[in-house]
Amino acid sequence: MNESNEPLRDTDKTPTVGERVIDKPELPKQGLLVQQFADTEDLGDGMLKVGRHRHHEILCDEPPGLGGSDTHPQPLTYICAGVGF
Repeated sequence: MNESNEPLRDTDKTPTVGERVIDKPELPKQGLLVQQFADTEDLGDGMLKVGRHRHHEILCDEPPGLGGSDTHPQPLTYICAGVGF
């Protein structure tokens, strides 16, 4: 466990159930440092784009009125879903 005043880093956390930060009644007093990233790419087909994080991929598109083909959710739909999670 990190006993300094530095935030607990993602790499310092354990995946063991019962020892995870999420299993504790309170967050560590020094806080958590969580870094997120995603790579994005325009697939060159109207408004179709792909986002990648580690081994995950999500696709987004726009409806025809915005230049897309409506084959995947709009980008803001993912934000709305993220709030729900």
